[in-house]
Amino acid sequence: MHDLPQTSGRQLSPDDIEMLQRVFDATCFAARVPRRGERANRLAKFIMDEFCIGNGDERTLLECALWRERRRVPPRTEETETVDIWVARPGRRSPHQR
Repeated sequence: MHDLPQTSGRQLSPDDIEMLQRVFDATCFAARVPRRGERANRLAKFIMDEFCIGNGDERTLLECALWRERRRVPPRTEETETVDIWVARPGRRSPHQR
């Protein structure tokens, strides 16, 4: 049986939850993962596990999640599509905000 990593009693802040949601949403979009279902549940658990063991950097967490999902899918024979993903930084606005 797989044990969940210990979070040392740390509670998730609203900022943590928002960041984790952004990572999940961006990964689902980029890797074409349906947001509901077993694959989404496994992805969410992976993201939470990574965060709980200390991977709290949004960009690094996103890269790990994308690597995980992209290695699961066999390469397509079609032309590869690229996706730009914006990562929010504290105190900075995204290019889409005014």
